[in-house]
Amino acid sequence: MGKAGAAESPSAADCRADQLKKAKVTALAEFKHRGNDYSMFTSTVDISVPADWSHASELLLDAQSPAYRSALACLVGKPWGEQNDFRDLFEWRFKPVAVKADGQWVKVHYEAATWAQFSSSAVGPWELTVEKENWRIELRPSPALKNARWENVHVSLGGPGALMASPPPAFGEDGTKLSWRHKQPNEYPTVTFRPPAAQHWHFITTSLEGPWQVWETWGAYGASGAFWYVASGALLLVAGRRLRRSLTGAPMPEESKALQLLRWWALLLVILGLLIYLGDNLYGMLHRLMGWKDDYSPTVAVFSLAFLGLALCLLGSRSKRLRVCVGVLVLGLTGWYFVSEVYDFTLLPTADQQLSPTGWTVAAMACTALMAVSWLGVIVAGQRMLLIEETRLPVWVMVCAAVAAAMTTVLWGYLAFERQWERISWLADPRWPESEALWVYTLDEWWWNFPVTVAEPLLSIVSVLAPLAVLGVLRVCRVEQHERGAFTPDPAEKFLLVVLFAVTLAPFTFYYGLSAYALTLLLCLCTAWGVLALGSSVSVLEQPFSDNAPLGKVISRTDRADVLRLARRFRELQARLHHLSTVNSAERSAEQESIEAEIDRLDQSLPGGVRPADLPFACGPMSTWWGNARRGAVNACLVGLPVTGLLYWTGAVKGEAWMLTTQNAAGFLWITVEILFWQVAWIVGGFFLGAMWRDLPGRHGPTKAIFVALAFAVPAAADFLIAQALGGSVPRVIGEIAAFGSVMTCTGLVMDLQTFQDERRYWPTNASLVAYVYQMRFASVAFFLAQLLALATLWRTLAEVGPMAPGR
Repeated sequence: MGKAGAAESPSAADCRADQLKKAKVTALAEFKHRGNDYSMFTSTVDISVPADWSHASELLLDAQSPAYRSALACLVGKPWGEQNDFRDLFEWRFKPVAVKADGQWVKVHYEAATWAQFSSSAVGPWELTVEKENWRIELRPSPALKNARWENVHVSLGGPGALMASPPPAFGEDGTKLSWRHKQPNEYPTVTFRPPAAQHWHFITTSLEGPWQVWETWGAYGASGAFWYVASGALLLVAGRRLRRSLTGAPMPEESKALQLLRWWALLLVILGLLIYLGDNLYGMLHRLMGWKDDYSPTVAVFSLAFLGLALCLLGSRSKRLRVCVGVLVLGLTGWYFVSEVYDFTLLPTADQQLSPTGWTVAAMACTALMAVSWLGVIVAGQRMLLIEETRLPVWVMVCAAVAAAMTTVLWGYLAFERQWERISWLADPRWPESEALWVYTLDEWWWNFPVTVAEPLLSIVSVLAPLAVLGVLRVCRVEQHERGAFTPDPAEKFLLVVLFAVTLAPFTFYYGLSAYALTLLLCLCTAWGVLALGSSVSVLEQPFSDNAPLGKVISRTDRADVLRLARRFRELQARLHHLSTVNSAERSAEQESIEAEIDRLDQSLPGGVRPADLPFACGPMSTWWGNARRGAVNACLVGLPVTGLLYWTGAVKGEAWMLTTQNAAGFLWITVEILFWQVAWIVGGFFLGAMWRDLPGRHGPTKAIFVALAFAVPAAADFLIAQALGGSVPRVIGEIAAFGSVMTCTGLVMDLQTFQDERRYWPTNASLVAYVYQMRFASVAFFLAQLLALATLWRTLAEVGPMAPGR
């Protein structure tokens, strides 16, 4: 950092500490462990200063006023660090400081919070120190308030009891709530305690600091984070190999290309996961072995991002010109970074030199180019995997979209830096010479770490789009294209669909800071297979018919219009029979016998327990399972849009979440991840529902959808119960289950209505069509009541979500 100026932090003399001896202070430190990955620590301070204090009136000015900042710094400011570093790095203030004056006293209410992510964090007048076994919290008031009247100091540990407390507290409860009254000037209450294991281990496995660095390799930012990519890639390889073996004879050229793309995509997932999550660990090991002085890990992140974008472009692009251009751009960018690092140029961020003013613009352009390559790789690879050999978007459209997304990403990041600077310099006077020097240093540090910050969310976007590869392969390699009697996916296709469902929807969670994805993935696979196994014995089209062949094989050879006419005839007969029940018995017997005989004949032409009215529901709205799958995916995508908006609002906007999002340099990327994940989740759930429509239990769409929702809910609920038992983070599980169930059942209802869409012209309203389709008003009312219950559960659960810890 550049040399600081001559000014110093406000001293007790400047603050007129002698006039603050009558000031009254109460301080509260409160921990919340359960429900968080990291323990949340909140400080609440109430200060009443005499109205005759020299700076009292300055507290009533605007928060941007230098005089206000100087006066408030006297009361709540922290000691400056080395080289006059006044930045308040760890503290988050979700509520503005409240100041009121009544003529005699000026009262200040000040709340701040942080998460235990660092070995030492200063929040309010407190300092939290994380040690190897225990944690310690100590009161460290500003010098101006050391001789004030500290009427009440309270510490609530939120669960674990205190191991040591100094000086001895005057009041307490259960060893977790300690209080000191009328603290003496030289007494600084200190409490040592042992935190819950779940939060302590989550800190240990994500900390880059010396005592715990060895565990970071196995944590969420190391092997545990990479495990999803390794496991998902391996499952996709196995499923693709099984699908290849199920093809009769030699595969056609289109099928070979699709299977080869799936194979490369699975391998690329594994490579990218290991590179992004464990590449820095490998570099760190080399750094220690070689004894390098400077830390070049951000430059390593630049090369990792360049590889990610280039690899995706090479896999997804069919344009030789585009591949060459991207390759030249990546080579130029990485070469430029390497030369700047070796020769200490100041046009790009380096480990040894600060950026020059011109370098700020050049660094922005380099980061934008790097992000454009990554975004272009995501777009072209996603399109190629979904459409295989077809190309729908022109190259110039994809390039423009990538550049626009890259510019938005970098612009969001810079605005996030400005917001973060305002937070960490909230008590600094912009006119101080230290202020400008620290701003330059912090901006240089921000550009230096930008590649590290965006690497994980970019890889998350790639992971969200991973299911597109399965959809693309099934689009080309389907048995039903060659066998008319394939009314449902064959075993290899079912396995691939189950893998698709599990890879997309199995909860990715951590217990004690280590991945539990193996457990939730296995549960999701078993539950999905269990639903299909149940359906194979009870579904309508799996019932044995002529020559013991499934009813579905016979129906698949029948014209769809004939099936609908049969069901309509059966319903008309039932309606006439019901109408005859209101007529005089003498007039109705002959006609009733004739109708009953025809109904019996229609019933006897089908397997036991299957009625003609069940056949259209069992077949679905389209003539093939692939058609049903596509229709289910489209319906779920559209039905899920408002639910995605609600989940996005609660996860990224509601309450304190928006402050965390807008101060995250990768906030735009994380927002994209959130929206894409839920839309892909609805699409995959709807695709699975449609593809397995003829094999799922239940006779109507909403009932079938409930079983799909069950396959999602069982592993999520198991994860919820385990996390609750361990005291880990489970913020939105109940709401997510309700959301998924609501979207799936609505999709099932829409597909039922689409099955009978040709009869819509016979009914004045959609409600009349619904009543006709289900033939039972009670069932329709029950369905809508279930939807209202799901939405109420969703809203109530999501309304209780608290702020999550900011990313590393």
